[in-house]
Amino acid sequence: MSIVAHLYNFFIGVDTHARKHVYTIITNTGILVATGSFPTSRAGIKRALTWAGRWTKGDLDTLWVVEGTASYGAVLTGHIATTEYPVVEAGRMDAKARYGVGKSDELDSYRIAKSVLALHTD
Repeated sequence: MSIVAHLYNFFIGVDTHARKHVYTIITNTGILVATGSFPTSRAGIKRALTWAGRWTKGDLDTLWVVEGTASYGAVLTGHIATTEYPVVEAGRMDAKARYGVGKSDELDSYRIAKSVLALHTD
């Protein structure tokens, strides 16, 4: 049985907010590559896409996992959809699972990216 981690080389988790989004790039084994924060403006999103392309060396085997694709992440999701990158909506984060671990936008974006690795493809 195949899992999502076998299909892509990189995963980009995005913790979305009104003024800025926090991005984390990980490998298909969950290793942290980079974390960055960019404004939600069109220019900020363009910078984020360029930044991600540099870290992944333009590898289109990169899955974007975006929180709130119908709310704060909608504009970003629209921009990603115009590229050749695949994009999916992040599942809801389980507050109980992160109890006692801490809360930060960087940690949330990492968790978002990592959340899809073990999902089955069927």
